[in-house]
Amino acid sequence: MKESNRALVFTSLGHFVNDGFLVLFPVLSMYYLSLGINATAIGILGAVYNFLSGFLGAPIGRMGDRSGKYAELMFLGFLLIFLSGLFYVLSFLIPGILIRYVFVSLASLFLGSGLGFYHPLGGAILQHTYRKEEAPKALGINGSMGSLGRAIAPYILVVMLDDLGVSRGLLAVSLLTLLLSFITYYGLKGVKFEPQSVSSSTSQASSLRPYMYVLLPLTVIVFVRSMFIAGVQLFAPSYLFELYRSHYVAGVFLTISYATAIVGQPYFGRLTSQKGGRFVVIVTTLLSTLFYLTFLFLKNYYAQLLSFALFAFFAFSGFPNLLGYVSQVVDRSVFARANGVVWSYGNMLGGALGMILGGPAVSYFGYFYGMLVYGLLGVVSSALLLMLPATKKAEAQA
Repeated sequence: MKESNRALVFTSLGHFVNDGFLVLFPVLSMYYLSLGINATAIGILGAVYNFLSGFLGAPIGRMGDRSGKYAELMFLGFLLIFLSGLFYVLSFLIPGILIRYVFVSLASLFLGSGLGFYHPLGGAILQHTYRKEEAPKALGINGSMGSLGRAIAPYILVVMLDDLGVSRGLLAVSLLTLLLSFITYYGLKGVKFEPQSVSSSTSQASSLRPYMYVLLPLTVIVFVRSMFIAGVQLFAPSYLFELYRSHYVAGVFLTISYATAIVGQPYFGRLTSQKGGRFVVIVTTLLSTLFYLTFLFLKNYYAQLLSFALFAFFAFSGFPNLLGYVSQVVDRSVFARANGVVWSYGNMLGGALGMILGGPAVSYFGYFYGMLVYGLLGVVSSALLLMLPATKKAEAQA
């Protein structure tokens, strides 16, 4: 198999595994609420794995750039995700609310550590194996597999958890994840990368300094946008359960909505190549905010389904758009590090803060007004688009 195609196939499988676990805790939150864990605690626990992922992404990217061991590091991340699944299983098996808090906290620590690996590494693999003008398209195809994992995971999880029991269902999902992780690792072992030399006198910050004129405002915008999107992703299952009183309805609703990004990610990858990353960041931020507010204020099931699906279509475009944008404006020697700054510091840390804010808002004001807080954050992120500079290099690559 051609090396670029091999890289695309197996990084896409890895993205499928990784993003399936992005929705694990939001789905589990419906079950934890019934066990007496309140919404504020769920927000904090959800934020734990986002904070860890956010802080670890850039150092992991630096390790990948300097060693060239992208596949090995990615596999380590998947092993940590597998361990998180086992601790989530224990949180349901062992009685006692305090013990449950301990095991959920440990599971979230492993999950956050594991989720810090894929995006900077998977993005860098494709950025290295494809030409700069082709990388956003490859990232879009890859991202569609991540979206497929995120789309089918809610429905598969609620079916397995309700039909097999929560602990056995989670164990089955974790073992399947381990199997797919081994396949991903051995598939990527045949793709070779040369370590990127970085002199001892050149720090990470200085190597990225020429690009900070665009990376800094982009990261700030992504940070606020992710507060909005990640908060919605965490509390949407519980909000939908509150509205429709059914785990299955919430699972189907989320699966259909998140499935739109399976088509959206390749589309936005191509659009990033054609129009430039800046243009796509602006369009997706504005329209995801608009359709989310429509979802909140329209109380008809089908109207909500359509508007939330359109929200998801534009919101979950970040992998090909943001990392495609990065590949248009930075040198290849710092791909994974730049990915880590935008994705981890912006996307993951912003998401973590958004999750923390949502818990108290939902507890004190109810689900509707708590969810409305996220809509307001979407408005703020839209206003911050004025900070994003026109980048001649990025637009010239379109």
